[in-house]
Amino acid sequence: MRIIVQKYGGTSTRNRETRSMMYDNIIDVVNAKNKAVVVVSAMGRYDDPYATDTLLSVVRKKYLNDEEIDRLSSIGETLATLVIKSELASLGYRVASVSNEELGIMTDDSFTCASIEAAEGEAILKKLEEADIVIAPGFQGHNKEHVITTLGRGGSDLSAVAIGAAIGASEVEIYSDVDGIYTADPRIVPRAMRLDMVSYEEMLELSNNGAKVLNHRCVVLAAKTGIKIHCCSSFRHGKGTYVVGEEDMKDINKFAISGITGTQNEARFTLVGVEIKNNVAGNLFKKISEAGVNVNVYNQALTGGGHMDISIITQQEDIDTVLAVINNMKQELQPKRTIVRGNIGKVAVVGLGIRNRQGMFEKVYNTLENNNIHVEMASCSEINISCYIDRNDVNDAQVLLHEAFIENNEED
Repeated sequence: MRIIVQKYGGTSTRNRETRSMMYDNIIDVVNAKNKAVVVVSAMGRYDDPYATDTLLSVVRKKYLNDEEIDRLSSIGETLATLVIKSELASLGYRVASVSNEELGIMTDDSFTCASIEAAEGEAILKKLEEADIVIAPGFQGHNKEHVITTLGRGGSDLSAVAIGAAIGASEVEIYSDVDGIYTADPRIVPRAMRLDMVSYEEMLELSNNGAKVLNHRCVVLAAKTGIKIHCCSSFRHGKGTYVVGEEDMKDINKFAISGITGTQNEARFTLVGVEIKNNVAGNLFKKISEAGVNVNVYNQALTGGGHMDISIITQQEDIDTVLAVINNMKQELQPKRTIVRGNIGKVAVVGLGIRNRQGMFEKVYNTLENNNIHVEMASCSEINISCYIDRNDVNDAQVLLHEAFIENNEED
């Protein structure tokens, strides 16, 4: 029995017209003698009547605890499951639905953004013995006390991959309003090209650096379980982009670089003239972490005389929190001055080809500097070169780097 898991978001489930296109894709699976497990999101977006954000808007959230918020948030997916099951069954297909309990997704107790601890597929597989299609609610699971939890933004993608791994699915198809993964955001880079395949590792870097196509947690789980993801369009037939292990890439991408992406929500802190003593930098990082903030990039420069400059990059929204930590540690750090630079952006160049080619950072750096885009800080890994620049330059930087690495297709 070959099983295909399909996930549909709110733009697909929104109304009868969009759902009819969704049903065409599901029926194609059945007509090909396969079984379909369909993971669905709530119907539409705010202020569609049954969307999750609409449901949350009708209550006074400050008077509900997180468990109650999750109970309410899960209703949209549960309703979508039953609507879609009833409509497909009315077309003459053998369809079953599963409840939250039958879903088999066990999580921790982190309400509103739970982590999956285990996934079991027995209930779904049993229903597939009688039905050709099983409809499942996305975005949710339950903890060990069988209390409903939700998985946070992008949680339906994560649900689909977890279910796919649990039932031994051949692949997981993620349907959205785009037809795959592009070398850049086409709204910013008009000449962006759709990729046939991208590796888990590359997709993780793209997701973590601003690409919105896939939730990064679902990519981590897919890589861990070896589930193949197929990113497709809900509104257009045809092949999209496969996300697979590096061993399955088969040199299909002709570019050393798979993607250019960017963000515009970083901030830089520079502590000038900090005295080198008692691991003050390590203590600073510990306090920042305890305050719930991630340090994205760190640079330390020895300036002589037993002093150093410390620079860090965090998210823009963390400025006040980090400043409070620095101020609380002023006696320990004793910086000569503290410089805070908001409105920092980042442009990232991602690709497996970076690890095998010399001069890639030089090319990124000079492409930007030669076009009057100043690189304030940078970080590099085997497959990612990230440059921190003024946020107003991020879109232009993506266009320039896409032209240099992909449109010109120069093999270094």
